[in-house]
Parts: sequence; structure tokens; C-alpha cells
Amino acid sequence: MMLIIAGTAEFIGETDKFTKGNLHAFTMFCSNEDLDSQLKEIETFFNDRHWDEIRIEEAELLEGNEVLANDILKLAYNKASEEGLSVVMQNSPMSDAA
Repeated sequence: MMLIIAGTAEFIGETDKFTKGNLHAFTMFCSNEDLDSQLKEIETFFNDRHWDEIRIEEAELLEGNEVLANDILKLAYNKASEEGLSVVMQNSPMSDAA
């Protein structure tokens, strides 16, 4: 079983890939199925990668990666199986999705 989390986070760093202050959607995989017990760890995971204002909008348990249609998500699932946490950030900011 794997916990899958969907939400948004604001980029607070300096890079060519993301613009500071933009809000991006994310999909996160956690090998620990108990969300409440690892909220601080998840926050640190994002903060270490220059993301803040994390909003978890949806969380559910996943039996296996075979239900994932996207290869990137399957890779993230497998990485979380090995490392505990993995995240996929959407390249386009939320403001572009409107």
C-alpha cells in the first residue's frame, strides 16, 4: 500500500525551471500510509526543495502502481517505495491552468 497525496505548493526558490511565488499542483507518494504521523516530514521534504504554503487537497491509499496511467507517476511511486517520499510537481503554474 502507498499513500498518494494531491495538492498545491508555492515555489520560494530561485531557478530557471520555476518562478518564485508561483503555485504549482503536485502529486506525492508516501510509503508510510499514516498522513498525520508524517506531516512534519512532508513539510521538510518540500521546504528542502524550495516549496512552501503546502496545501493537501486529497489523500488516498493505493494498492499498487498498476492503476497509474502515467509513466512519470509510476517512476515516482517506485522511488517512494525505495526512499519513503517522492513528489511530481506540475511544470505549469496554477495560474496558467485557469
